[in-house]
Amino acid sequence: MLADEFAQTISERRSVGPKQQTHNAPSDDVFVRAARAARSAPSHNPFFPCRFVKVVSREKLADVFESALPPEADQVLRDRARSKALKGAACIVIIGPKPTPDTPVIMDMENLMTAGGALTNFLNVLWAEGVAAKTLTSREIKDPQGLFDPKTERLLGFILCGLPQEPMQPRDPEPSILSEW
Repeated sequence: MLADEFAQTISERRSVGPKQQTHNAPSDDVFVRAARAARSAPSHNPFFPCRFVKVVSREKLADVFESALPPEADQVLRDRARSKALKGAACIVIIGPKPTPDTPVIMDMENLMTAGGALTNFLNVLWAEGVAAKTLTSREIKDPQGLFDPKTERLLGFILCGLPQEPMQPRDPEPSILSEW
């Protein structure tokens, strides 16, 4: 792919929510290519500061979401929390390191910037493969039930993805976010 084509593909990427997705998940090969691209995000650390987890059991994720609610939550709130775990044909969780009291603020910032770059690369590969995707954040999860280690890791977000219901349209041209000083 030429640099101009690459830049055009990236500039056309947009978020497409689960309501505009079919229930057909991308193939595992697409996820592997996306993860390889994510791993190429720049990092100053000797270890890569994030990982991606494909959720195989959405019911287990629903249990995790429900367990994050306060004990006094009624059944309507419990059902709503559970339903959020079932949106999209596929769900990828982004996990990063939890800073310790000894972690320098700059190191945590660099870890989050690397995770953001990795997320962007992941999403760009999905887009290039014709996959509709949207990222979401979540409340703090105290009992991740094996999804991640809450002592050393934190949940950074979710990617909900599937095939688009309609052909994906690029964003409308927007004013540049680049300026000079």
